[in-house]
Amino acid sequence: MGFRNNGVMGRGMLVLTMLLAPFQIYTFPVGEIYPSLVLLLSFSLVIFYDVWTPLRTSTALKCLAALILVQAISLLWAVSVRDGVREIIYTLPFFFIFAACMHEAKRDPRFVMSLIMAYSVCALAQSGLVIGFRLEPGIKLSYLQSRLAEIFANPSTLSGLFDVARNNALDPEKSGGFEVNANFGGVWIGMVGTLTAGIAIGLRKPLLVCVGAVHLCAVAFTGSKASLMLAVLLLFAMTMLAYTSRKMSASRLAVVFFMLAAVAIVGVAGLAFLSSTRFGQDSSDTLGSRQLIWVHAASEFIRSPLLGQGFGGWAESFRSYAWQNKILELPPHDTFIQLWSQSGIPAVVCGAAFSIAFVAEIVAFMRCGPKSAAWIGAGMLCGFLFIFIQGLGENWGLLGTLRVSPLLAACLGVARVIAFRVRHADENDRVRSRMGRLENA
Repeated sequence: MGFRNNGVMGRGMLVLTMLLAPFQIYTFPVGEIYPSLVLLLSFSLVIFYDVWTPLRTSTALKCLAALILVQAISLLWAVSVRDGVREIIYTLPFFFIFAACMHEAKRDPRFVMSLIMAYSVCALAQSGLVIGFRLEPGIKLSYLQSRLAEIFANPSTLSGLFDVARNNALDPEKSGGFEVNANFGGVWIGMVGTLTAGIAIGLRKPLLVCVGAVHLCAVAFTGSKASLMLAVLLLFAMTMLAYTSRKMSASRLAVVFFMLAAVAIVGVAGLAFLSSTRFGQDSSDTLGSRQLIWVHAASEFIRSPLLGQGFGGWAESFRSYAWQNKILELPPHDTFIQLWSQSGIPAVVCGAAFSIAFVAEIVAFMRCGPKSAAWIGAGMLCGFLFIFIQGLGENWGLLGTLRVSPLLAACLGVARVIAFRVRHADENDRVRSRMGRLENA
């Protein structure tokens, strides 16, 4: 990969980007947008690292580039061009961080792995806040109303939090930490906890196991039911994948899927048992609102299947639907409905292709040979699945927010490099072995 000068400075910018990603650090407004320091730092990486080479070599990045192109074209029929431009701007950092991490991994994969682990340690601040805010809701409300909160959360989001844009973090039985949405707070630390657990076991780092355990315990304090159930399921899946990935025979695959199905059946039975409790009632209410969203999405899809509604079109169409059904105005709450609404079927295809390519590249790393890679890869895969699966019922898009996408980019970058090195080394060994046999013949 081509590398531009000032390598130490570029590496420093990458370190700052990864360490500050959990905090964001919002700065002065640019028009009506509050760019975070992490957004600005990620764009600065383009000065020091070549982005085009990773784009040519990574299928996942090609799919993401195609998605951005489709979204850019859909600005032609957008209701709100500003929403579309903002979506594209917040997707681009994934490219730049991936390129930087891929280059640094070629120099020393341990450096990028240390960045991922350092991110997890910094994210302990989020887990600590989640636990503290759940135990002391009064402190949470005071924090959300303070100027301090505007440093770590988007000021435009906070401005209407206690009025027109109320969110579930205000509920005494919910806690989102830095996030005003407790569901995303739970997904974020659940993803980090799952990933950290895989890395800690793979690299045999007991202290990192403790870090992962804190994150996973904090999920229970968010009040997010889906995050808690998903954390249990994906930890189980990670263990099964780590043990079976190196020799993924048909019989082992059958055992894995059978056990996962058993867990799913137990989960359904548990939900049925809890249907009379408040937990069950809350779950039913959530499902009811999602069903109304799906009905509206289906009717709108029939009207414009190919091009979607354009950016801002969902809010405009849902307003009258919400009034008729006496519900709040809600966003799509599904990654693929959101992609279709913004840019039509081509965006859905690109988003699905990116997800498949991301999983395929991580699986290639997971199966590249070493036992440590199996655990680390399983942790990376289940971390991505945490965001992806719950994104099918929430509203944070394909890559999550800018707190999460740097971590995903770093995982993909280092996984690609290590898998390529191991595969290339194996090929060289086979060639040398054949040459040796020819010489001895």
